[in-house]
Amino acid sequence: MSSALLVAGAANLDRMMTLERIPEPGETMMALKYQEHPGGKGGNQAAAAAIWGQTVYFIGRVGRDEPGEILRNALEKAGVNTNFLIESSSSSGIALDFIDLEGSYQAAVFAGANAGLSLVDVPADESFWESLELTVIQLECPLAFNEAIGQKSREYGVPVLLNAAPALDFPESWWDWIDVLVVNELEAESYAGVQIHDLEDARSSIGILQEKCRKTVITLGEKGLLAANGLSIEHIPAHSVEVVSSLGAGDAFVGVFAAELCRGEDFFSSAQNASHAAAASVCSSGGQSSYLSPQQVLKHPVLGTSFRQLKRKTKLS
Repeated sequence: MSSALLVAGAANLDRMMTLERIPEPGETMMALKYQEHPGGKGGNQAAAAAIWGQTVYFIGRVGRDEPGEILRNALEKAGVNTNFLIESSSSSGIALDFIDLEGSYQAAVFAGANAGLSLVDVPADESFWESLELTVIQLECPLAFNEAIGQKSREYGVPVLLNAAPALDFPESWWDWIDVLVVNELEAESYAGVQIHDLEDARSSIGILQEKCRKTVITLGEKGLLAANGLSIEHIPAHSVEVVSSLGAGDAFVGVFAAELCRGEDFFSSAQNASHAAAASVCSSGGQSSYLSPQQVLKHPVLGTSFRQLKRKTKLS
């Protein structure tokens, strides 16, 4: 019986500086703190899903260097199967992050080994593809690699969730095999052509995106998120928590959302569970190091009560 999740994407080492504020162009500032954390959208999403308790395979590339070792060890510690994490002669991907005291951030990414992902990295084993319930991809890796993953998934009847981040143009033919679309508000603006200032704008945007993909989610930060499944659209409000860093929160949402879909949860319950996971992640710094299991979210001082009520409601429905 299929039940596993495949995440194919980038793994980067995040090198993070915390400052009083984000520097202006041409400005040099002294950092308050420096940290290193395993990251990359693909790596983060795989780790979030595995920490949530889902069986996860990750396809990616790292270098034969110290960052590559850190990235592999972090994924394995989270419980991710790294049999398809390939060592490359290129250096590992690196992200440089500036984070201010309010938790906002700016980042620049050097793709490194991630740029070498290609068709030859797509597994051919039939039993592997038959074991999958869902595939997740993003847009940090070469488009040809993503397309090969998507088409292979479609060949075996595996639904594909595209986290269309960063916002890049991709072939129109992809919509033939994309089953679920997840974007944040800036990405939604790029793809739908509607500036999002409020929920009404978001509803207009999600309606346009649904012309391509009927199952669509737009995450809206402090405004929560909109989830659309066919004619049904639900607004899920944000949780009121103290933000330490929003870095990796979107990946926490995608990973847990995918994990819940793999478990057979309905679309909107999956989004609500993922909303709790993302909110929990902003309460501490780092990407993967900030992700919690369901049991840990149940014990969260702010989120525990509402999460417990959600789980009880889900069991009764």
